[in-house]
Amino acid sequence: MSPLEYFALASIALLFLMGTPLTVAFSLGSIIILIESMGLPINNLAQLFFSAMNSYTLLAMPFFILAGNVILRCEGVKHLRDFLNRMVGHLPGGMAAAIIIFAAFLGSVSGSATACLAIIGTIFVPMMVESGYSRPFASGLTVTSAGLGAVIPPSIFFIVFGSANRIPIADLFMGGIGPGLLAATLMIITAIIISKKRGFKSTTVATNAERWDSFKKAFPLALMPIIVLGGIYSGQFSPTQAAAVSVFYSLFMAKILYKKFSKKDFVDSIVSTARLSSMIYFLVVGGELFGKVLGYIGLPQLIAQWVIDMNLGPVAFLLMAQGILLFMGFFFSSFPMVIIVLPLFLPSVYSLGIDPVLYGALAIFCSIIGEVTPPMGPQLWIAAPICKEKIGNIMRESWVFLGVQVFALILTTLFPAISLFLVNFIR
Repeated sequence: MSPLEYFALASIALLFLMGTPLTVAFSLGSIIILIESMGLPINNLAQLFFSAMNSYTLLAMPFFILAGNVILRCEGVKHLRDFLNRMVGHLPGGMAAAIIIFAAFLGSVSGSATACLAIIGTIFVPMMVESGYSRPFASGLTVTSAGLGAVIPPSIFFIVFGSANRIPIADLFMGGIGPGLLAATLMIITAIIISKKRGFKSTTVATNAERWDSFKKAFPLALMPIIVLGGIYSGQFSPTQAAAVSVFYSLFMAKILYKKFSKKDFVDSIVSTARLSSMIYFLVVGGELFGKVLGYIGLPQLIAQWVIDMNLGPVAFLLMAQGILLFMGFFFSSFPMVIIVLPLFLPSVYSLGIDPVLYGALAIFCSIIGEVTPPMGPQLWIAAPICKEKIGNIMRESWVFLGVQVFALILTTLFPAISLFLVNFIR
């Protein structure tokens, strides 16, 4: 490489370490290499920016975010909380299990770990504390459970990764269900064991009438993932069309069924969606530029050749890749990982005959786990004020559930059918 290319890469690293917005950090150095070394005309930069965002499949992302924001501002999630609490809250560890089930279900509505964390931390943590659970335990369970919302479809991470790397988003959705539900099941078992061991109390037993009443109120929300995902896999509409349908259905529930959605709520939903979507689109642009530079340097090919020279089999490679991604999660947040780091291993994935859907599901799960691991751990910083608990206390209670999630990753790696069974069935 020329001195200019070394300078550009060094500037990217320096800007990143200085805390510069990631889009700026990755774009500035990449533009220097694109223009000076790769000969890209400066007039084509705008076209390159536009082409990075001009994706029909990527359009599903802001629609799903908007649907999630609408749902979070109406009464639907409270009715679902009441239903789960009345069904299992009286059992030992029942409310802890309800948090995990709620997070897994909320992921099928919002597709965002941050949205799940905000609503669970606001609604469930105070309830658990009042019922006798310790606040650090409730907070640690909340922050780790929220990650399930980004694995179980529809997931924003799957949409971004699939659209950028030409992997069918519908297949990625199906590939995430198995690992997500496995992790949720193992977390429920762990939470119940811990709750029994520590003697956490349970709520009073609800009557059948109360359970039926809460079910009727929660049913419209429970129907939403069936409509969205059922429409995708029955061939009625594409993931992008399904995202648009989810917006109309969420507005119908909020305004007509629950009647708890004001004009201010609508404006706030639009603004929140625009903020998050803009951030993701800018990251996509920065990732596209940096990806072209990495391709020019030949880094993906170097990684692929390194894997070939090591004579790694598919299972060993996946375990190695997950170890690297989990380690990087200590220092990177999830979206830059998904946009920039995960594609680097794809040439090796294809050369080893690994289904890219399996790799995508496992790698994205690793990236989401990194959201909770310090020192970066953005979800920890968000959880602290929401759950009203110190980060150190939250982290201390989180490790066991993070370990359970890693164990679920290992099981899925050893038994790929956990992820691919539904994918192959739909194909």
